[in-house]
Amino acid sequence: MASLNISNLPEEILCKIIEMVGADSFYYLGGILRAGRRGYALVHEPSVLRKCNVQPMVTFATCQICTGGQFREFFIKCVTAGNTNAIYYEGLYAALMVGPEKCIRILQPNVPNHDLSTLAVGIFNVCIGNDKEASKLFQQFAANHYDLRSDAIVGLGADLEWRLISFGAPYMNRYGASFKFPDDEVIKSPSCLYGHDYTVDFEGSYLKYSYTLSIRQCYMFSLVYLKYFVNVICFLSYTVSIRIP
Repeated sequence: MASLNISNLPEEILCKIIEMVGADSFYYLGGILRAGRRGYALVHEPSVLRKCNVQPMVTFATCQICTGGQFREFFIKCVTAGNTNAIYYEGLYAALMVGPEKCIRILQPNVPNHDLSTLAVGIFNVCIGNDKEASKLFQQFAANHYDLRSDAIVGLGADLEWRLISFGAPYMNRYGASFKFPDDEVIKSPSCLYGHDYTVDFEGSYLKYSYTLSIRQCYMFSLVYLKYFVNVICFLSYTVSIRIP
């Protein structure tokens, strides 16, 4: 059988192959990038960038997607192309480098379809005092993803915390003054939210397990209200210890 000549494959087929390669990991696109001008151009097709798996880049080479990093230019191209995960990571990075308002603008294309982005936008609205907007976002999150009383919210909050730490979140009481949790007909502020040292023990027969958070930068504050367990970033440098049997 004659060997397959990749260079003679139709553009559409070759692009689809590269899409699948990139969807596995961005690392696998390196050889194609170095294969010549055609390979370089195809890797930078919007459809390839949009589906490219940037998670290994963010997880194992975090500093390289930041300003001045080796992968920064390619990463931003993925963001511009509408890559959902790239948008999410860039939003969190912008929250620390520029501020929550910038983060919210970057994450908007992902709302309400992407769970972590929707939760993050709600949380950052809490940080800057937009409690009504935060309430809308939390309701959108619940309608499109998970009930705020579910165990899933804990895992998402932990992911959000870990990503911010990986981007170098500093110790700083940055948004303590503006922090405002929703208090309306749908979302109620926990009575434990204000006016204490943020070390909280909750016990209740309807709450099932233990969860302890050690916080760097005063930014992850876990709120438990009735059956709600909402992990909220508030940029307060305290350790929150929550024990729930």
